[in-house]
Amino acid sequence: MKKRYFMLMLLSFICVYFFSGINQTEASGDMIEGEKAADFTLKTVDEKVIKLSDFNGKVVVINFWTTWCAYCQEEMDELIKFSGETKSANVELLGVNVTSAENNIQAVSQFVKGLHLPFHIALDVKGEVSKQYQVLGIPTTYIIDGKGIVRKKILGPVTSEMLKNVISKLE
Repeated sequence: MKKRYFMLMLLSFICVYFFSGINQTEASGDMIEGEKAADFTLKTVDEKVIKLSDFNGKVVVINFWTTWCAYCQEEMDELIKFSGETKSANVELLGVNVTSAENNIQAVSQFVKGLHLPFHIALDVKGEVSKQYQVLGIPTTYIIDGKGIVRKKILGPVTSEMLKNVISKLE
């Protein structure tokens, strides 16, 4: 009886593992490196309208994050540092808060004001942009060149050095 139960559990585990992998593969139609980045329009924390196409001709770093993500909180210092170090360069940093996953917009506003973030923070209230960019985990960062081509997708937290290294290879 124990052997039969063990075999049933093992078979169940294998099936779950196998089928979950198929679903992830089907769902991971990522913005592919080398392809044109999808344009989008979002409102910022300070109620301005921002489009990705506003930054044509610049390298754009898009960082998807939430306030409750510990890794996102930790990487904010690195993003602030990166923003300061690339201010004179032809580089734009855009934080996209996955607001659809937040408790409320006020929490996002307080978080941004508390850190005095020196870069744009757009609100993905409906989750459409994060879905379009296939953001399956946060933080997720995209690096887009001046021609609007996706050059790199980074899953997990980034550092200023990591971003500068990727951007230096674009030139």
